[in-house]
Amino acid sequence: MTRRTDCHVKLLSYGLEVSYQEIKDREPICFTHNQLDGQCLVSISQPLIHLIAEAFYGGTPDFSHRDKAEPVDLADGNTDAVTEDGIANGGPEVSASTVNNAVAMNASEKRVQARLAATLLNQISHQWQVSPEQATFGNGVLHAKFAIQIEDSHGEIHLHLDDDLLLQLTAQDVVTQTEPAKVESLREMHLKQVPLRLSAVLSRQTLTLDQVINLNVGDIISTEIQEVVDVHAGTLPLYQAHIVERNGHLVLQVIDNITPQEQH
Repeated sequence: MTRRTDCHVKLLSYGLEVSYQEIKDREPICFTHNQLDGQCLVSISQPLIHLIAEAFYGGTPDFSHRDKAEPVDLADGNTDAVTEDGIANGGPEVSASTVNNAVAMNASEKRVQARLAATLLNQISHQWQVSPEQATFGNGVLHAKFAIQIEDSHGEIHLHLDDDLLLQLTAQDVVTQTEPAKVESLREMHLKQVPLRLSAVLSRQTLTLDQVINLNVGDIISTEIQEVVDVHAGTLPLYQAHIVERNGHLVLQVIDNITPQEQH
């Protein structure tokens, strides 16, 4: 993409979640699938796309000397069909955007983002087309986030894929899997496989501001472990549990479910 051999791209991390929030800090590009009914949004951190676009169109951006404070966690309405090589049309236009300012992308930067997005989506299917319409998601959306590094420059690639479209793309037999009952069954199966982090507060202690200010390394804060704690998934309380010891480790023994009525 950058037409350079001195840039090394690293995948730092990736994450999956079933959620969608309005994108405010990036300009996403919307794709529709030619054969199946569904949409996909792809967006790339704008400071990084400015650099990639400049390199793609013949510039010499420096990927190795960037502001270390930049966070890691990171215009032509083109409707041409996407091929394996990217966008069919669109000539070069050198970016005039500054790297450190999150300004709106120009037409060239949008084309580069579309080309990168097409490369990513073609790993899933080869039937995508750029859509000028605003994406609308129905039952759910899979959000995949990839943190990447090019030399010292960091950025993120975000992919939001319609839940129904995802099920159809991954099904071996698209015709049978589009039946509502089977789609719902597959959705339930996928949701049950989503990792869920549980948390519980074992102890709380209240100190005065003066006590906190005067704490030093090695000081001991006296506290007592609660006998019964609430187990949460995020902010949602699910269970009550005893804290017990098993094989030299503290473990939680579930003793009761927290019903919706008890949550209020």
